[in-house]
Amino acid sequence: MRHLSRFLAATCLTVIGSLAMAAEVEVEGFKFPDAASVNGANLVLNGAATSSILSTKSTAVAFYLPKKQNTMEAAVAEKGAKRIQFYMLRDVSARDLSNAMLDRIRQNAAEDFAANIMQTAQLGVVFGNRAKVFKGDLMVIDYDPATQSTQFNLNGQKIGDTIKGEAFFPMMMKVWIGPKVRGSTRDALLGLPSGK
Repeated sequence: MRHLSRFLAATCLTVIGSLAMAAEVEVEGFKFPDAASVNGANLVLNGAATSSILSTKSTAVAFYLPKKQNTMEAAVAEKGAKRIQFYMLRDVSARDLSNAMLDRIRQNAAEDFAANIMQTAQLGVVFGNRAKVFKGDLMVIDYDPATQSTQFNLNGQKIGDTIKGEAFFPMMMKVWIGPKVRGSTRDALLGLPSGK
């Protein structure tokens, strides 16, 4: 009986482990877990995709939200903590990366951009102390609703100043899911089947 109990316990752990492994998503060899925590808030993986933010495939990116959303409007409006997480797929000039993000914000959130010039100007400063980001580097961008601020971390280290204002993070989301973003990237981040 004791052996049977051990066998069942081991089987259950194996099944649970398999389910956990199946729940993570792999993009271009980089793995995104099915959940994340931002300042104690539990988030779920909304979707993951590759992005050609600099004309060629440059990042493997994932969105984490309090609950799954499948439209840009709902994802951007979702209250609570949020996370954008991406791996670099190639070496890129830090200036080029920040400029590409600013261009995407201008294209996909023009009114918000005009109303939040100070916050968007800080985006360039975030990358100001480094010349490049390298293939395999991990960037995590977290939004904390308690302080209405956005923080950037590169490979586990905070970079730049925390950017204040609740309007900034939604603009960052539109870099990857805005109306002028490639449909396959936006759909994958919104958890939609490809081709929809």
